[in-house]
Amino acid sequence: MSEVLIGILGGVGPAAGLVLHQEILKHTLNGGTDQGHVDVVHVSRSADLAARPAYLKQVQLNSEVNDIENPAYGMARSLTMLVQAANAQNARLVVGVPCNTFHAPPIWNTFENLAKMPRVKVLHMLEETVKMIEMLVSHVQTIGVMSTTGSREFRIFHELLEPRGYKVVQVPEDVQDELNDSIYNTEWGIKSTAPTIHPRAISNFQSYARILAQLGAEVVILGCTEIPMALTGSEIYGMVLVDPMVALARAMVREVDPSKLVPLDIKLDQIHKIGKPKRTLSVRSDSVDLTDASDIIGEYSSDEDITAEELDSIRFCFY
Repeated sequence: MSEVLIGILGGVGPAAGLVLHQEILKHTLNGGTDQGHVDVVHVSRSADLAARPAYLKQVQLNSEVNDIENPAYGMARSLTMLVQAANAQNARLVVGVPCNTFHAPPIWNTFENLAKMPRVKVLHMLEETVKMIEMLVSHVQTIGVMSTTGSREFRIFHELLEPRGYKVVQVPEDVQDELNDSIYNTEWGIKSTAPTIHPRAISNFQSYARILAQLGAEVVILGCTEIPMALTGSEIYGMVLVDPMVALARAMVREVDPSKLVPLDIKLDQIHKIGKPKRTLSVRSDSVDLTDASDIIGEYSSDEDITAEELDSIRFCFY
């Protein structure tokens, strides 16, 4: 078997690439040794990547003035660095981008064309997410999606789910602006504070989940890579939470060596977090204790202060 190198194309945002690397570690059978892990190179170059929502808005406006570069080009420049790393060890390269909005067709299609290189395989995070849903909860019919406004307007999840017979529900349009702000707000939004998540953002995402439950969702796709930091665990209000980052991480390990992939199951956990008792997406491993530490977050109102010690505890949960 030829060597395979996993490449994380990060910077979208920077914390997301770190979380993806963490998920790769969690889902790898390493035999209890450092040497048992897969080879990973992570390139994070945010400054060279235009904001995805701003670029997609430019595409929608169809303006004659196109002063925002397609983020696909900056990511292709990052890819050349990963290719050099793979060539240095004569390895095949398997890459993924830990950003849902980057998978909008105006960006992804361009990047996919730029990424057509020998011995390079590009994984599509959202396609892997749908595969994981079909494997774990194949009986569901209605899937809720939380995402950026750019992802919503380009229907990136609808295009994958509806042809397979799923009904897709999202928060009402008059709530979407608030959801998008909970992602991008520069003071308390999840992208600006990650890996520490502000209590206001946690409270907001809990309320969006409640709306999706009322709309009949059985599964919710956390369609921005930082949302799982706000909604930890794997169930809320009776809905299974699906993290595309987990799907991508497992696909990457699978491409290196399927025998190194930790078996995945869903089992009831007695730890109470939000609403009904939740299900915990767990791994079976004698050497790893993935204890859910979400309870340390506690109950906060949107305006409540949080101590430095509590912030450190929350940070420890995620990293």
